[in-house]
Amino acid sequence: MNNSENEIDVLLKRFQERYRQKKILNLLISFVIIVMGISSVIFIYEYDKEGLLTFRWMTVDGTIFTTIMTICFVAVNLTELIEDTELTMRFAYFARLSSAVAEGLIMTVVLISQLPMFPQHMHILRYDMMCMHILIPILTITSFVFNDSPMPHLGFWDLMKGTSFITVYAIVILTLIQSGVVVKELIPYFFLDLEALGAPMSVAVFLIIYGIGYLLSLGLSILNRKLYWNWFRNLKES
Repeated sequence: MNNSENEIDVLLKRFQERYRQKKILNLLISFVIIVMGISSVIFIYEYDKEGLLTFRWMTVDGTIFTTIMTICFVAVNLTELIEDTELTMRFAYFARLSSAVAEGLIMTVVLISQLPMFPQHMHILRYDMMCMHILIPILTITSFVFNDSPMPHLGFWDLMKGTSFITVYAIVILTLIQSGVVVKELIPYFFLDLEALGAPMSVAVFLIIYGIGYLLSLGLSILNRKLYWNWFRNLKES
């Protein structure tokens, strides 16, 4: 075996080691997300004592969605580790992207709401609030951009798939509001009170939300393509 073949074998071995390190680290992050997701939903359900109305909040539903996606991804990561192969599926990628976008939107909204110009601020230091609004979003986004196999350049409609969770939540909550299941006093966010806002303002608010969602989808997919390969830089120098 010549020097070139030896060098290739060494590089392949290092690549495989880095690959396993990446997957193991992501599994650890995923387990933390799952524990925080389950415990924070139980906490807010028990603490606020609102029963099923607890689930009218996008934050709670987003946390449940992210937790389920993370559990599924743990299974994918374990398969990849056992079989030493990368499972790249468009459906799985866009499901994870949608989860990361939802968490990014949740964190963006809560950080904006903490600005002095807003009269009311949520108890961000409460366990469930800290987990659902800050820690889970950061960990989910970190896990996605560094671990998920990147897709090539995504078009407009592909990027809009990243807003899938936002669309599903909007359809369900607006249906519950319009049918009277969620009464006016319990509407979770002011921009969901279409009657009070009026048609022009409602359209403007939803365009802003979807605009933020689209930009998050675009930004996270770009970061994913750039940062994923950082794990495998400088293999020759290892």
